[in-house]
Amino acid sequence: MNVLQSIPVVLVLAVAAAVAEPVEVLDVAEAVPGRVGVCVTEMDGGERVEIPLTVLGTIGSGAPEGEIVLVRLDHPRFEKTGIIAGMSGSPVYLDGKLLGALAFGWPFAKEPIGGVTPFSRMLEVVPGSGETGGVAGRPQMAEMLTAAHDGTLGGMLVDWLLPEDSGPLMSLPVTVAVGGLWAPSGDGWLAEAWRRMGWVATPGGAGSVGDASAPILPGSMVAGVLVDGDATVAAGGTVTEVRGDKVWAFGHPMLGAGTVSMPLARARVVAVLPSLMSSFKFFISGEQVGSLVADRAHGILGRLGQEAPMVPIRVTVDGREYSYRVVRNPVLLPLLAAYLTQATQSARGRAFGNQTMSMGIKVRYPDVEAATISASFAGTQAPAEAAAFAAAVVGYLEGSSFSPPEVESVDIRLNTAEELRMASIVEIVPERRVVSPGEELEVRFRLRLHQGREEMLALTLRIPEGISDGRIDLVGADGAAWSAYDLQMRPLEPGSFSDEVRLVNSLKPATVLVAVLERQDVGVALAGGSFSAPPSVVLQLRSALGPNLRITSHSVFARASAEVGFPVSGAQRISLTVRSKN
Repeated sequence: MNVLQSIPVVLVLAVAAAVAEPVEVLDVAEAVPGRVGVCVTEMDGGERVEIPLTVLGTIGSGAPEGEIVLVRLDHPRFEKTGIIAGMSGSPVYLDGKLLGALAFGWPFAKEPIGGVTPFSRMLEVVPGSGETGGVAGRPQMAEMLTAAHDGTLGGMLVDWLLPEDSGPLMSLPVTVAVGGLWAPSGDGWLAEAWRRMGWVATPGGAGSVGDASAPILPGSMVAGVLVDGDATVAAGGTVTEVRGDKVWAFGHPMLGAGTVSMPLARARVVAVLPSLMSSFKFFISGEQVGSLVADRAHGILGRLGQEAPMVPIRVTVDGREYSYRVVRNPVLLPLLAAYLTQATQSARGRAFGNQTMSMGIKVRYPDVEAATISASFAGTQAPAEAAAFAAAVVGYLEGSSFSPPEVESVDIRLNTAEELRMASIVEIVPERRVVSPGEELEVRFRLRLHQGREEMLALTLRIPEGISDGRIDLVGADGAAWSAYDLQMRPLEPGSFSDEVRLVNSLKPATVLVAVLERQDVGVALAGGSFSAPPSVVLQLRSALGPNLRITSHSVFARASAEVGFPVSGAQRISLTVRSKN
């Protein structure tokens, strides 16, 4: 056979299986070397074709229940393309019996040799209890704030949400069609996240994919919808088998997320791009026909006619509003919130160069106050840092161990300036070093603005009545640095999800100057917050709680803050003396 042809016999069997009895499944032991068969997949223009193949043998993947059948595609076209990303799930038949799904390939291969996941393994792909689950190992908020200050927050989030996979075999990349925005590229943290998920981004979008009433057939292209609305992000693959309202596809994990709830849509291949590294299919996604309910080692399972609710995300850049819906998943939601933050800003404004960004984030939950926080970033990495901050806020809340309610919406607002508006704290200067109870103390901040200009700003603190004589400390800092320091010195131990929301709401941005008076004062951190306690009480608690007890060393007794309108960085501590007037 020297041309790709439609395969009426096999497809008739597959269609019959979808509406009557399932097609017979071939035992892996019968896939002996030299046996010939066909692979059915969708190619250019949405045409479903058969590809002759020869079985080479069976290998193990190095994991339990991981046998893979090696096959070689016997058509000249595939000598140029190799195994194509987007073919994942393409059913392989031997004498009309279903062996499994083409699911594995290798970059830079000189022959079109691929691996087939046995369908007997794909039948074991089932949803779990219905809970999508959280993400273990969530960093503490203080750690996130410190990483944000150091510019390493994105890397921290990737390592938390997507630990490196060390699997010995390489499944075919998951082709992710992006329409309306750019896809992550280069060496940024978002590009690293997509790489770890095995996603290959291609231009795509949404559109008409043909007869909306036509059945979903083995060999057809489908897509898991990650984002829709003013942009489309969809992960494409091929249907392996349809039985009643059940659809099996991919033959390998899309993310390995276990139980999922993700819209399943029709898709159509527009063209195939040959590549020396890894060829892939350009495709567009169409109407949603069901929901993906399981994403496991041997493939994904969908249910036709089942709805998958999504999370509305609104991103407003300099007054221009964009509306999206994002898959409801504790890993994908924060990562896609970050992606939409950075991609929308780049599409609307400046993608690189010095700039200043202020952002506000509001995450709404039912029956809980909204989590609201603001932040500011300046420099060449401002868009990436703002995106990481959005992911951190959403990820922190969605990763709660207190089983948060289903998030209702996420609102992200960005205001940008194509210039640097930033300052550093050179010094803080109290008007005197000896103070008395009941007095006011003016604290001046000397700020050095971008390009060397200096400015003085003042805050006023009141020394409380009744405070005992002795040493106290004056701490002056930007709001973000103060929030990180405060959580480290006086850790909050949330006792509920509402406590975690209040913690987020308490955080201050770098555009705020903070002046605080604190002194050494032993205390403890328990569920709901931190409080001072006599040493005897701390000893009793330590005896009862052991390593679970977190002790604080300083307490705050006065503070003042002021918004300055641009991000500031820096912190200083100065010793003062309290002396009562006699």
